[in-house]
Amino acid sequence: MTKGVTQRLPRLALMFVAMASALPAFAAAEEVQSGNLVMSLRGRLAPLQLPRDRAVPVGVTLVSRISTSDGTPVPKLRRIEIAFGGGAAIAADGLAICPRGRLRNATGAEALGRCSAALVGRGSLPLEIRLPGHLPLRRDPRVLIFNGRGPGGEAVLWMHVFAAKPPVSFVVAFRIHRDSRGRARGLAATLPRSVTRWARVRGFEVSLRRRYRSHGQSRGYLSASCPVPRPLTAGYFPLVRATFVFAGNRRLSEEIVRTCRVRP
Repeated sequence: MTKGVTQRLPRLALMFVAMASALPAFAAAEEVQSGNLVMSLRGRLAPLQLPRDRAVPVGVTLVSRISTSDGTPVPKLRRIEIAFGGGAAIAADGLAICPRGRLRNATGAEALGRCSAALVGRGSLPLEIRLPGHLPLRRDPRVLIFNGRGPGGEAVLWMHVFAAKPPVSFVVAFRIHRDSRGRARGLAATLPRSVTRWARVRGFEVSLRRRYRSHGQSRGYLSASCPVPRPLTAGYFPLVRATFVFAGNRRLSEEIVRTCRVRP
């Protein structure tokens, strides 16, 4: 490396630090449009100071909204896919498991009472409810997210959705996908047709955060690092990509990039 490049590197590192410090933790939403269909996505990672070379427990908040530019009803949402970037990954070794049967037809309080040890997140699922003979109703049912196991023993997330008026209670299964190195980096769910017949999903708001102890060690359901090259001490990394698949195989996908700082 030449002397000139060596002298510029510290300045470049300082520039990244300044840029990272100046940006808010929850930046403005990224937005994508296809035809009349519009999707926005915001995300926040906490904490922002992370080790460079090892993952530590973090929390991630995601907010998405679906709308149309001409005011027509949003199409039926068939599938949600979420892929974490950077050094983020899911791990639930030693975390309690909630059987799906405990959540069936449960209120929010009942679901939490039965499976609080397996809780990994909360949020809401904005819906437009369409019932025969009634005008569309907009509701934001509460969401509780639990660690679970699928029929074949595979790791899943149960998204329990509940509202009192009108009465709404259903469970969405998010399958966990792994990358080529075996790390759990993605979530995907196909919405039940029993739900999409009467409800149009208008987005989601979820916060995944859970710390727990297993085998005498502190663990996090979601962990991440700050994967910026040396000698930089701050930089950008892809936090998450969200993809919505609608009826007719219409797809909208958006990625959000955020900043992190290397923890001393």
